[in-house]
This record gives sequence, C-alpha cells and structure tokens, in this order.
Amino acid sequence: MNKIQTAILRTLVYADVFAYPLTLKELHRFLIGEKTDSQSLKKALKTLKKISSKGDYLFLKNKEKNIYLRRKRKKWSQGKWLLARKVATWLKLIPWIKMVVVTGNLAMDNAKQDDDIDLLIITAKKRLWLTRLLTNFLVGIVANRRRPGDQKVKDKICLNMFLDENHLKIPVKEQNLFTAHEVCQLKPLWARNQLYQKFIQENLWSQKFLPNWKP
Repeated sequence: MNKIQTAILRTLVYADVFAYPLTLKELHRFLIGEKTDSQSLKKALKTLKKISSKGDYLFLKNKEKNIYLRRKRKKWSQGKWLLARKVATWLKLIPWIKMVVVTGNLAMDNAKQDDDIDLLIITAKKRLWLTRLLTNFLVGIVANRRRPGDQKVKDKICLNMFLDENHLKIPVKEQNLFTAHEVCQLKPLWARNQLYQKFIQENLWSQKFLPNWKP
C-alpha cells in the first residue's frame, strides 16, 4: 500500500470506532496525516481491497450496517439540535459569553438516542469563572443541565468546556488526533467578533493530524 492508501485505512478505522461511514468528501476532508487532492484519493481507492462502499458511503468490509446506524443517529440528532439552539439563544443574555459551540457526536449529527448535548463556551477575558457560574445557573433554569454523577443524561446540556477568549489554544499535552477532530468538527451556534475564525487560527496544530481540512 502507498501512503494515501494507508491514510485511507487509518481514517476509516478511526471513523468505524464511532460507527460512522464516510462520504468521499468527508474521507478527503478528514484524511489522517496525509495531504492530497481529491483525484489522487479516488485513484488510491480503486486498488484498495480492504474497504467497501454502498451508495455515497465508504466503510470497512462487513460494516455496511453502520450506514443504517448513521442515518438513524442523524434523526435522533435533529431534536437535540433544537434544544442546543434554544439554550444558545438564552445564553446571549450573558454579555461575557463570546461564542457557543456544539461539540462531540452531535456536531457530526451522530448522537445516540440517550446522548447529552455537549457545549463549549468561550468567555470574555478575565470573566471565565463568573461567566461559568452564570451559565450554569441560567442553563439550570431553561433546560436540563447535566450534573456530576448523573446516570441518565439524555438531552441534558453538558457544559463540558469553558475557554477565555485570550486563551483559545488547546494545551500541547492535549493535542492529539481525537482533539484535532473535536476542533475541526465543532459547530458554532453563534459567535461575536469573528471568534470562531480566531479559535481555528489559534489551533492550526490540528492540521498536522488533518491536513486537508478547511473551515
């Protein structure tokens, strides 16, 4: 196998962990560790015998069932998006919140039926802890907030990360393939002052893992 074919397999194996078959466009966008163009990718796929395809999707052999699962999870995700947008709208009341972002499975429309809703909150500089306190309070009023120890988390809002607008770069010790995917897959619900673009610029290290990805 050549480098592109090896990268294709790595990418599909990674996607299979999440039972998530990829389209050709997604495969190129999230190809692990190998910068290439679409034509070279298509050429490499033609002689790669360890994968299968059906319709628009590519996946590891004997994993065709994941197409059905992806479609099912997309339907489950729709209701969770409505809840996420509702909460994000309420969070505009807090002036120190600069951006509200969906992360995790929901960001890829791949949420399980019993999944919670992961939100990343970017705050104004030197206002992180106050904003966190107010956000927890407000979300607890307008929605079901996930709390430590919760066993049932379906449709609960998980405020799993807060970042100060002056400290947007993910720490070096946390810079890995999983976190690179999180950075590239996140979906902003709203942002002030082009903060999403700034966040991406601060985390260009993710390009080492996903060199074909673009916002």
